[in-house]
Amino acid sequence: MTLLWRVFAINAAVLTAAMLALVVSPLTVSFPVALTELVVLAAGLLALMAVNLALLRRVFAPLARLTRTMREIDPLEPGNRVPVGNGDPEIVELTAAFNEMLGRLESERRDSALRSLAAQEDERRRVARELHDEVGQALTAAMLRLDRADLDEAREGLRAALEDVRDIARRLRPEALDDLGLSNAVRALVASVARDARLDVTPDIDPDLPSLTAEQELVVYRVAQEALTNAIRHADANVLRLSLTRERDALELRIEDDGRGFDAGPASTAAGIRGMRERALLIRASLHVESAPGQGTVVTLRTPL
Repeated sequence: MTLLWRVFAINAAVLTAAMLALVVSPLTVSFPVALTELVVLAAGLLALMAVNLALLRRVFAPLARLTRTMREIDPLEPGNRVPVGNGDPEIVELTAAFNEMLGRLESERRDSALRSLAAQEDERRRVARELHDEVGQALTAAMLRLDRADLDEAREGLRAALEDVRDIARRLRPEALDDLGLSNAVRALVASVARDARLDVTPDIDPDLPSLTAEQELVVYRVAQEALTNAIRHADANVLRLSLTRERDALELRIEDDGRGFDAGPASTAAGIRGMRERALLIRASLHVESAPGQGTVVTLRTPL
């Protein structure tokens, strides 16, 4: 019997017992009600309520145990599950669903940690390679020129090495975001992409953007950077459009290209989409990707204000 019908049966049994007690007992109620009659009715009502409460507590005891176990679950100690046991079908199903949710959360948390670790290692490997290949070679060449007393060429080599270091630092942390704010940082990003990729990039940035937290600004900037980079590397696009505007109670970032497109189904992880979605979750934002083969791509990030 389901929980609903068990509760209904208990209440029906209590009310039936009360009706039978009134039918077979010599109790009568006069008008106006006498004090002794009122005492008897109150005592009978309290007795019925006590019996009903005792029976319902037995029925809902598994739910109380489930709630208590839910509160005691420690996310930092994976593997703990609520015992399913034998009981009402609804409670068994609820317990099983909760255990499945715990399994999904633990799996996603583990996968996210692994992806984060891999991303950190890839970034360190890239920085190390650039320092070794670009800055290291430039400094070695400058030292050789100093040995030959070729000061002008050594000076130029050191200047180029310094620019390489600054370029690496800008990629690690955008200086424009700290110095100029989100609007100008995105404008600089668009200009850089248009210059390097030789593409027609059309920006539409609201001049009066609302103030955001540092975390929100960083996520908006990184999503714009990732979406533009993906369009350049993978979309084979000729035209890019970027807009950053206020839409009622949210800040909306929209990047659109006329490239080859792809299948942007729910399970798609192409071109860094999953990374952008994970960044959006950090600031309670939503990220939507609309694309189809041969129809371009639209990436929309909405950040609540």
